[in-house]
Amino acid sequence: MVHRHAPVAALLLCGVVCGGCFQSTTVLVVKGDGSGTIQQRTIVLTAALAQMRQLAARGGRSAATIDPLSEDQARALAASLGQGVTLVSTNPIKTPEGEGRESTYAFTDVSQLRVSEQPPAPPDIAARSPALSPDAPKVSFSLARQENGNAVLHINVPVPSLFASPDGSGGINPTVIDQLQALRVVLAGAHLVLATEPAGAIVRTNSLWRESGRITLLEIDLDKLLADPAFVARVRAAKSADEVKAVLKDAPGLKVTLEPDIAIEFTPAR
Repeated sequence: MVHRHAPVAALLLCGVVCGGCFQSTTVLVVKGDGSGTIQQRTIVLTAALAQMRQLAARGGRSAATIDPLSEDQARALAASLGQGVTLVSTNPIKTPEGEGRESTYAFTDVSQLRVSEQPPAPPDIAARSPALSPDAPKVSFSLARQENGNAVLHINVPVPSLFASPDGSGGINPTVIDQLQALRVVLAGAHLVLATEPAGAIVRTNSLWRESGRITLLEIDLDKLLADPAFVARVRAAKSADEVKAVLKDAPGLKVTLEPDIAIEFTPAR
């Protein structure tokens, strides 16, 4: 049974500190028996690191001990990702853009995973933009096996808050775009990728975003997305579901499939 609405701790911890100054890639590798790994790479950009350290200094010793990129936090995250999830490895990393951590988690049953599609934002930022609410939609999974030996991975990726109309019907809410535009300075550099790589040969999928053995479930580069005035204008003009899909298909810095169920059939590796 897939837990579609279970409460979770978000996968990207650095968002607790900074609303958007992060780059994060999360890749789920799923085997034919439903087990697999979660590979997570998160970078907090230099400007955000400086802000975090200033806040820690002002908060005193207790605040300084709270490090969202620490090994302790990486270990604590395993339990929040679902039953049977364990930390395999974790290492600090440093790049020209900032500092972060690479971690690999193992899971025994993909249907037990509870993964957030976006990081939580601080309360002050979340209050200004519902798109960054800590109550982000959760991605859920199930795996079906066919008589021919193939496996079909089903992924429920709720419509991101950014593209949810006021009535929740899955259209585009221009108000959210306005809110994000107002927060462009705070969100500068934000780049989020959530993808899956079945362990085997992909036979077919209804996802729009397949590249070799990887299916991108969601990718948002906010700098590119918010910098294109033509996209914002098309958002405001979109009325029907088909028009919404057409807008998103060609949006700069965005990959998203507006389907209630992304299905990936693959032949498991032996």
